Amino acid sequence: MRGINRYISLIGLLLIVFVAHAQKENKYIEYQGFGVKVGGNYSSIALQPAVADLSGEMSYNAGLVYVFSNKKNVGIQLELLYSSRKWNETFDDTLKTTTELTYLEFPLMTNINLGNGRVKYIINLGTYISARIDKNLKSELPLDHPENEALYARRERGADFGLILGGGLRYISNVGIFQLDARFAYGYQKVYNEDATGFRFSNMWVMSVGLIYMINLNKDDKH
Repeated sequence: MRGINRYISLIGLLLIVFVAHAQKENKYIEYQGFGVKVGGNYSSIALQPAVADLSGEMSYNAGLVYVFSNKKNVGIQLELLYSSRKWNETFDDTLKTTTELTYLEFPLMTNINLGNGRVKYIINLGTYISARIDKNLKSELPLDHPENEALYARRERGADFGLILGGGLRYISNVGIFQLDARFAYGYQKVYNEDATGFRFSNMWVMSVGLIYMINLNKDDKH
């Protein structure tokens, strides 16, 4: 995971350098792009009433991206991602459990584009829906621990949905579209059933950063 984060940081730095050289170009460029994304997630969950100390954990996301814009300041961004979300619970100050849920996620966002020419400063507003496809639970709790049975009895819902707020930096080059993307997502769907687990609240949140590369499907420029 650290290797992925370092790679994203390096490419992001290079993107900023390219953008600095391209800012003098003021012509309007119409574009639409299709490509890939790879990124990192920092996620956690709000469990109330809490039975342990909660902390976030790093994971990853990757998938496909489509961007369309035929207006100067507005566009759309669609994604299909394989996304991992993790959190830690620490019992009795030392015994840690890690829960990882993986989802097939579909974010749908409106891009508010600021800037002229090849450089776009992006504000992302939107929503997402996701379907859970896997779960991995690692626990240090002994079998006789009073919370062990309840931990393994938890059954997560199969879907999640929520809101997205984020921003990014997009550069439309002659060899494709590059984008550095950051966002915060909050899930409105409770992960656990209150009657079964006793959790009144069990909503997840994710902070993520990603690097996107897209092929420009529209080569025509508008001046």
